Amino acid sequence: MKDIIFCTRSNNDLIKALKHSGYKPKISKNPEYAIKNADYGSSILFLADDYPTATFELSKSIIDKIRSKKIKAYVEYPLSINDIKTEEPKTIKYERAIIQNDFFSSNPAKNSICYINGCWYRYSDMITDTSISLAKAAGYDSLAYDMPKESIPVLGYLNGNKDILICTTSLSGFIKGRYSPYLRWIGIWEGILKHLGLNIELSWQSDIEFMHKSDAHVTKKDYISAFRKNCIWSYNNILTKMEDSYFAIEGYQSDITYDGRQFLRLSNRGDCNLETAMQFGLYASYTNNPEYEKIAKNMATNIFTLPSFANMDPSSSMYGLTNWYANGKAFYGDDNARVMLSSLILRNTLGFKDLDEYILKCVFGNLRTTGKLGFRRMRLDDGRFKDMIWKDYYNEDFIHLAPHYQSYLWAVYLWAYKMTGVEELYTKSLKAIEITMDAFPDELIWTNSLTAEIARMILPLCILYKVTNKEEHKKWLEKAVYGIIEYQQPCGAIRDGFKDVSKGRYPPPKTNEDYGTTEASLIQNNSDPATDLMYTANWAFIGLHEASLILKDKKIDTACTLLADFLTKIQIKSTKQPYLDGAWMRGFDYSKWEYYSSAADIGWGATCVESGWSNAWIASILYLRANKKPVFTGSFENELSDKAKRIYKEMITDQL
Repeated sequence: MKDIIFCTRSNNDLIKALKHSGYKPKISKNPEYAIKNADYGSSILFLADDYPTATFELSKSIIDKIRSKKIKAYVEYPLSINDIKTEEPKTIKYERAIIQNDFFSSNPAKNSICYINGCWYRYSDMITDTSISLAKAAGYDSLAYDMPKESIPVLGYLNGNKDILICTTSLSGFIKGRYSPYLRWIGIWEGILKHLGLNIELSWQSDIEFMHKSDAHVTKKDYISAFRKNCIWSYNNILTKMEDSYFAIEGYQSDITYDGRQFLRLSNRGDCNLETAMQFGLYASYTNNPEYEKIAKNMATNIFTLPSFANMDPSSSMYGLTNWYANGKAFYGDDNARVMLSSLILRNTLGFKDLDEYILKCVFGNLRTTGKLGFRRMRLDDGRFKDMIWKDYYNEDFIHLAPHYQSYLWAVYLWAYKMTGVEELYTKSLKAIEITMDAFPDELIWTNSLTAEIARMILPLCILYKVTNKEEHKKWLEKAVYGIIEYQQPCGAIRDGFKDVSKGRYPPPKTNEDYGTTEASLIQNNSDPATDLMYTANWAFIGLHEASLILKDKKIDTACTLLADFLTKIQIKSTKQPYLDGAWMRGFDYSKWEYYSSAADIGWGATCVESGWSNAWIASILYLRANKKPVFTGSFENELSDKAKRIYKEMITDQL
């Protein structure tokens, strides 16, 4: 084998991978010295250690020396080529790396997609026979459509000279930049090194790992450990304090910088706050820690009482509702539903009844903006429907077969009915569920996937059956539960899927141009091996846990345990990115066993971290699962019933 010299520092990611793979690389920090002392026919890699600052100049003199000694070279992110300066650096937004030819044989294959996170590039028109390009293109693992006409060359030959590979970015920052997917980056670097004369099987330790291996045996103690670690993660990374008030930020953005960082998503949302408060309340109950109890109660009180979140004007049609986010006068039914669900769990966990009046006003504020058939418009805005008041919503024959937006309100209404006896909470919910189950599942309007809609139906059906104990309602529940189990994989993951794409509100992009322009599925095709921990698996986990306790069905219990084990395994462990240690991200590819998916959903790719929807619920259900405790607790209360009937009268019946 000819000599190979690596012009780089010893901490370069490629050097780390080579050493991890049992190879001792020959390193030279001085390019001129390396060329001068290189043997005839050897290979040299000039790596961009200062990336995204460019420092190495591939001068005409250096090119002549490389050619005279028949050296094979790989040059990364050069400041100039042949004494001509490369273009000023630019960065990407939605572009991904696309394999353009058969340079890497079958790994990765032509048209495969990879992520170069936080990519900066310096364009040069001297690159030919391009092997990797950057392009905005739809697809999951490979191109969904033809290669876009506009693309940016990343890796190719210098003016057709196969002995000199030019890279317009840094491919060697793959560990700290968290490039994905892992196996394709192994293939890319094995292919480059093979071209330079080194045949090696590469491997390395990623900066993002998991709490357990894929084949690990998981116990209920591990559920508790995952719950505890996530509560600590929330406390350390999600919790904020303004004067005497605690709040939860939304999480972390999916964009990853060249050095592996993710930035805070600072939105102050009502649902994320209450979901995190619920989590802290459970943790306070588990640890008897008064600090967590104080925080949980304070957070919940803030969302229901502060003017920036609570709408307490009795003359407003939005009376009783909680804002989507601080000072944001938008009212999603599903967001309000999770505020109330979380509040009820917190209430019953800590015996915290101080907010009963506010919770009930939120219940009836939503009920009176729900139509006669039990469906509510997915979003209401102050001033958006200028000619409508709450009575118009209350009296309309509106149907919206979208459980994502509707079903958790039914869960809240049925729970509140069980505790208060206000009949309309039951009758409206039942009517809407009947209409939905007649269309279930093929006629449902899905948001990001059909599986997400099926998953959302399980919890309200659990509560309905618990309330009525009717055989018909049991069959509905079983239909939903087995509908989601149909998508479960042997590892426990719930595969995201859809049938009729025309039913999708946010389907996969239909063109390359559509990619990254709106909300979208994490998958491109129905068979893509991804599970969505923000829109599907989390809600399936809540539903399957509750159903396993109610139906006493061994198959359902096994399915829930499989899912719980899977979620416990893929909890993140990281010392290099400590703000992720103990968290769950959004999109997980159970075939690759890493967080990976299409990033067509604008701003919400596989690696985004959602505090409330994902982390708080997954952690909380793991805790409840370990202790065999249900989500739905509480029975009829005279005191609560009296309050509910008074508020119902004041907000609805007295005004009709």
